[in-house]
Amino acid sequence: MPAFSLDPENLAARRERAMQRALAREGPRLAADFSAGKPLDDDDLVTLFLSADVPTADLLEVARAKQAPGAPKLETFSPLYISNECDGECLMCGMRRINGELQRITASASATDEQLDILYRRGLRGVALLTGEYRRGPMRDEMLKRTTAAARSALERDFAHILINIGSLEAEEYEVFFGGIPPRSDAALLTMCTFQETYDPKVYERFMGSNRENPRSDFKRRLENFDRAADAGFRSANPGLLLGLNRDLAFELLALCAHVRHLLARDMRVYISLPRLRKASGTAYHAGVSDDDLTRVVSLLSVAFPEAKVVISTREAPEMQRLLVPVIGVLTAGSPGVAPYTEGGARFEIEESQFEVTDQRSIEVILAEHLAAGATIDGYEPAASSFANPA
Repeated sequence: MPAFSLDPENLAARRERAMQRALAREGPRLAADFSAGKPLDDDDLVTLFLSADVPTADLLEVARAKQAPGAPKLETFSPLYISNECDGECLMCGMRRINGELQRITASASATDEQLDILYRRGLRGVALLTGEYRRGPMRDEMLKRTTAAARSALERDFAHILINIGSLEAEEYEVFFGGIPPRSDAALLTMCTFQETYDPKVYERFMGSNRENPRSDFKRRLENFDRAADAGFRSANPGLLLGLNRDLAFELLALCAHVRHLLARDMRVYISLPRLRKASGTAYHAGVSDDDLTRVVSLLSVAFPEAKVVISTREAPEMQRLLVPVIGVLTAGSPGVAPYTEGGARFEIEESQFEVTDQRSIEVILAEHLAAGATIDGYEPAASSFANPA
């Protein structure tokens, strides 16, 4: 299958047609079809998103009604940053190379293993391994080696889901990664994560830069990363939008839907992350989209792609988590600091982190709330004492 590609001019034209349909009040008819379970194409979904005469509460209610009967069935994992060193120049990110305010930290191999042990003891069975992104050279090779070792350690500790979020890799680097871990088995899921952040090349260049020495500046290389991952053996992908980076959410929704359909056609399991732009060390960019727009996007995607799982993190406040949990697939809690976990908590200092976290309650408290409400949570095995008396 050819690698995924986009035609921005075509997307912009389709977005304009969707706006005209919304202004022509096609939204209520589409909402009725949406509720009745009639198939809607991506242009219909974006028209619904743009239809001011279709209340957000109605879309959320339809999404709730389309879920499996009973209490929410969730997955979870926690992020584990190995390093906040980065050669990228992304203007909205605290880890960007030119940010002199961030305290740079790289965890040793022993510290990373200790963090995995702590998370496992705290009941986590899913972990996302994260680093910055690096130019070709010793640092890039070293961080790939460290991530491979951490993935191997996580597999040895029986983590069931391991997500790899270290930037775009080349085919030969995927060979290095898979050559350094035990043979893949059905016992654990490996997921490649590369959020495109924005599918608009112009917005991408504005925030990620155009310097070819900057490893994040190549829009096409990042866009095709999941195809290289699939060719190498990954069977699970986690695309994502950084909501608020591009104000044209309708354009982004069209592009994201196309990307998800491409990945599903490649027989990949798909997780869809929708983080909102948040404050980061030394940045002026922290105006994410509204609660209303986030709810509309989540509701539409959860119905359009029942085979995929929408991911919400503790970037969101508790009240938004409660609102969206019935229609999402994954709630992830933890800290964006490097090796931040203790036996009962975590560090959240923005001076050491990629971005600011809204909900800084402990993992146990956050997940216990939803367990107490009847949810099931794959990837979490709390001890009885932890559930009864969360830290």
